[in-house]
Order: sequence, then C-alpha cells, then structure tokens
Amino acid sequence: MAPIAGTIPPPVSWAQRNDLLYVIIDVECNDIEHNVTENSFHFKGTNALESDKKYDVTLNFLHPVNPDKVTNKNIGRCLEFTIYKKDSGPYWPALTNDKTKLHFLKANFSKWKNESDDEDGKNKMPNDGMFINDMLKDADMDNRFDDFNVDDDDDSDDNIPSLSQNDEDEDEKKDKDSDKKEK
Repeated sequence: MAPIAGTIPPPVSWAQRNDLLYVIIDVECNDIEHNVTENSFHFKGTNALESDKKYDVTLNFLHPVNPDKVTNKNIGRCLEFTIYKKDSGPYWPALTNDKTKLHFLKANFSKWKNESDDEDGKNKMPNDGMFINDMLKDADMDNRFDDFNVDDDDDSDDNIPSLSQNDEDEDEKKDKDSDKKEK
C-alpha cells in the first residue's frame, strides 16, 4: 500500500526475539491509527510538534505474525508495538519482504537480542559480582602491589611545579626568607 499523498513514512526501528518482534515508531504522534494483519503493519499519525507533518507507512512482514497478540505502549517520544510471530523459531533476516532497503527503517540495537543468546539465561555470567569475587579469592591478593616499589615515606610533593605565577612568586619569597634566616 503506497502512502497517502502529502504524508511521509515515520522513522521506524525494529528488533526481534525467537517469538516476537518489536516495531518502534520513533516520533511523538497524535491522531494515531494502526492495524496489524497476519502479513502487514499499517501506521498513520500526525507529528505532535508539527501538526502539518503527517505520517503513513505500511510494512509487509517477511513471515506471518499473530495479529491477535499485539500490544503497544505510547512512551511519549515513540510508540512501541510488540508483535508475536505466528511461528516461533529462527530469527528473520529482515523485517519486511521488500527487495529494496527502506530508508526510514533501521535496527534498534538497544532492544535487540542475538539469536545465539540463551533465552532462559542459563549460560549467562552472574551479574552480582560473584564470578569476580571467586577469581579474586584464587589470586594471591597480598602481593598485588609488590611490583610497584612504592615507598610510603617518599610521599612529598616538593618537586611538583606550581600551576600559577602567584604560587611561584610566593615560593621564591619563602626561599629568600629562609635564606636570610640561615645567614
């Protein structure tokens, strides 16, 4: 379906899992209309900030989806649609069956999850730091700073140059005063 005259396609991003798709309309809209069929997604809306900018797009899915299991959230700056695939299984190589690249469509990597990622999280590293704690227990932590040869008594900053001209003038004055006292 071609867009209606005077409309443009909105910026759209997408991501997927084994069983679902995320389709995100990346613009704040009013007067929203959407329809999901087994083979397509249609969206129509008006830009919330520029009422003369109207959006209209139809995406023809690469494979069938379940139109009865569609949810959406209006997040303010975008609208997020969760659309379940008709058949759970391998990832789709593309969202649409279009032969040409759609300039307004891109991957949403913040929502993307690789097909090789473990869906139930069994093979993931624990995120509570236990893995690192176990590694540190195995290491000889008592000798971790021996290679630095740091002498605690040599903690003077006498040799650090001054950062301003005023500090240098004061340092010179102190040096002259101490020279007079010594004589």
